[in-house]
Amino acid sequence: MSLNFGRTLCAIAVITSSLTSLCAHAAPQYTLKDTGFLPGGGDSWPYAINDGGQVVGYGGSAEGNRAFVWSGGALTNLGALPGAFSSSAMGINNAGTIVGASASKAVSWNNGVMTVLPGLPSASYSYAIGINQSGQIVGASEGHAVLWDQGQVTSVGTLAPGWVSTARDINDGGLIAGTAYNPFYQGHAMLWNGSTSLELAALPTHTDSGAIALNNAGVVVGYSGLANHDQAVSWTNGLATILAPSAGGVGGRAYDINEAGQIVGFSSSLQSTFSATLWQNGESFNLNNGLVNGEGWMLSQALSINEHGQIAGVGFLRGQSHTFILTPVPEPSTSALIGAGLFSLTLLRRRKSKHSNCSQ
Repeated sequence: MSLNFGRTLCAIAVITSSLTSLCAHAAPQYTLKDTGFLPGGGDSWPYAINDGGQVVGYGGSAEGNRAFVWSGGALTNLGALPGAFSSSAMGINNAGTIVGASASKAVSWNNGVMTVLPGLPSASYSYAIGINQSGQIVGASEGHAVLWDQGQVTSVGTLAPGWVSTARDINDGGLIAGTAYNPFYQGHAMLWNGSTSLELAALPTHTDSGAIALNNAGVVVGYSGLANHDQAVSWTNGLATILAPSAGGVGGRAYDINEAGQIVGFSSSLQSTFSATLWQNGESFNLNNGLVNGEGWMLSQALSINEHGQIAGVGFLRGQSHTFILTPVPEPSTSALIGAGLFSLTLLRRRKSKHSNCSQ
């Protein structure tokens, strides 16, 4: 191999490495999609997105607040139980099974058909929040975190007598994340596994915490707080780690995590304004700064993320709350980076040649 050819390869490697490093630390970019409103409505709020890009939540309609699913570019009203003013869809799995609540009853939707889920004996209310890929559902009934499995409801417990609890998410291994509340309504983040329970410690000096979501690796995300000031946190093997807010933030909450470890939520400022936030690779990003379209939007909260990195959240446009879907803009491939390196090297050589000619 000639000396010049070796130097060329070395230069390409250096330039490509530099470009790769810059891409790794650059703010991710997204295209934004507005899901729109139900007929007669004017606001919407999402809760979950599955790997097929289907989003569920609730929004105003001519009939009252109604659960919706956004799928294939269309927003569908999922209806409500007879006589109910409202309904809400809070979870969806990759099979398209949706869970939520209507008329203080936990419900599920399969192919648009609503089914009431049984509550605990003598329960006056129930609601379903999370569902895993095998169809196990979690939520609450009469103050108890519950699991629905094959049509049967079971309490997963609270932390102490007189306390109440809510289950928020369940992974594919059956591990359940949620929160137990004492009589003063101070939350304690919890992890339930069958008949066993584990309290996830809050940050030092904090008196309030909540577990909101978890992935199949058992990493839990949520918040830890003191005097109504929350910090977004994650728990790994029971140990809490602060998720630093995006630039200008002083606190926040984490709402969801995918298998790649990407976490979404919000960062809050001293002025109590919220900014939708992504945490990945130890860094936090204000999602407002990564939009390639969506002029006039203010992304407030990122609520769910799927395995493709798509994010569902709520933002404001002309004073109204809208559901948004963010789709990642692909990062440059290795071949593209090498091409960029070759182009940079060509420019460098041309500049050297021009300088050499001018000095003669």
